[in-house]
Amino acid sequence: MRPDPTTDLVVLRHGQTDWNLEHRFQGHSDIPLNTKGVAQAKAAGLALAGHHFDVVYASPLQRAYETARLVCPEASIHTDPRLMEINVGSWAGLTWDQITDLMPGYESKYANGVDFRRSPTGETLADVVARGLPAVEEIAARHPDESVLIVSHGLLLNRVLHAMLGLHGRVLGGLGNAHYSGLGFHHGAWRLLSHNVGP
Repeated sequence: MRPDPTTDLVVLRHGQTDWNLEHRFQGHSDIPLNTKGVAQAKAAGLALAGHHFDVVYASPLQRAYETARLVCPEASIHTDPRLMEINVGSWAGLTWDQITDLMPGYESKYANGVDFRRSPTGETLADVVARGLPAVEEIAARHPDESVLIVSHGLLLNRVLHAMLGLHGRVLGGLGNAHYSGLGFHHGAWRLLSHNVGP
């Protein structure tokens, strides 16, 4: 089922956590928003106050769910586990420096868009797109003539946006904490209407 041409979609990254601040890999670890992250989410809510959302979906991880609740306090928030961040397996909690020690060449592979498994027990980028893209498109298709907010995670949203827009490599920069992008489905294709807009 394809999205309706009138589907209005906003995707939002969660606010900051302590692990974001410490450059630790989070993945499926259920890390809460820190004080700054709460403030960022509230600011995003103010920035989006003029945008009526008919429905709100979020990753079940608390940093995303809480961001959604702070942005849209009156909404009933639906969760979908397919919107969770990439699973980094045994790398969870490790810093960027620790990962580069474990996996020489990590930075070069990451910078050049090479796909690889995030730890022996984690996912690849292809795995993330394989679950995240159908989730986002199914949600959009479920709500014709409506405005939809999806609150998720940085890497997942970046790769899903690339897939939706038919982009290859790392064309779009990542979303900052509590930053959002807007999309519309027009003439049979997704169009990027705004990207990485901060509160």
